[in-house]
Amino acid sequence: MFNKLKPLTPQLRQQLNLLRQHIITLVLVVITLSISACGSKVARVPIPIKVQSEIDISTYSNFAVLPFVGEKGNSRLDKIPVEIGPEIAQILRSNLTRQKHFKVVDKQETERLMTGEKIEEELLTNIERLSELGKYFEVKGIIVGSYRFFSDTRPQRYYGERYSHNQQRYVMDYQDYMQKTYILLLRVMIIDVDTEKIIWDETYQQKTAEAHTLGSFVFAQMAPQETTLRELSRRAMFDFTREISPHYEEEDRFLLR
Repeated sequence: MFNKLKPLTPQLRQQLNLLRQHIITLVLVVITLSISACGSKVARVPIPIKVQSEIDISTYSNFAVLPFVGEKGNSRLDKIPVEIGPEIAQILRSNLTRQKHFKVVDKQETERLMTGEKIEEELLTNIERLSELGKYFEVKGIIVGSYRFFSDTRPQRYYGERYSHNQQRYVMDYQDYMQKTYILLLRVMIIDVDTEKIIWDETYQQKTAEAHTLGSFVFAQMAPQETTLRELSRRAMFDFTREISPHYEEEDRFLLR
């Protein structure tokens, strides 16, 4: 007897889709080069291609989103307001409600049903409790997650040219500066309320960099970073929503003229 085939994981599906796109692109390039060799003109035309959701949206169409929690190992948590976790959850609710395939429990109803419930990092490992909460919300899937926000600062050197009056020509010059990179690691999980299984568990990384002189770097160390964290959260949630939502992507096609 043959073993039962296991369902493809979201990561494997994504890798297969990328491989398919690379193969198609390679074949089109070969065809284009062959046609070009014959002296014909080729036009590149972007064609919208529908990409299916990486989850079963016929089953998982209604969600409850709990406030995200900061990871305890995050050394910067003392500088981040507690409201950021609920704000990240609200960003995701807004993204999902724009998709016609999903229904999401609103913020007010979520807060009402979660009254007295502690949302901490330990809750993410208590799948049974999360499933119970999902049944209170009367949804098929409950979305939870955590975030880690930190920065990495390194000296950098920029090379350029400047005009030297002494030498009467342009000479190579450089300028030292500090590059501060903000990094957000946002983990998103989807729990199947009925089966008490994790059907989605991905970490999304977003980053942004700033260049500073010594003076501006000292100021940046004291300035609040909530705005940066919110912007990186929006980017990460956009990526997650796109993966679980049917959408269109453009692929190049080459037409012979």
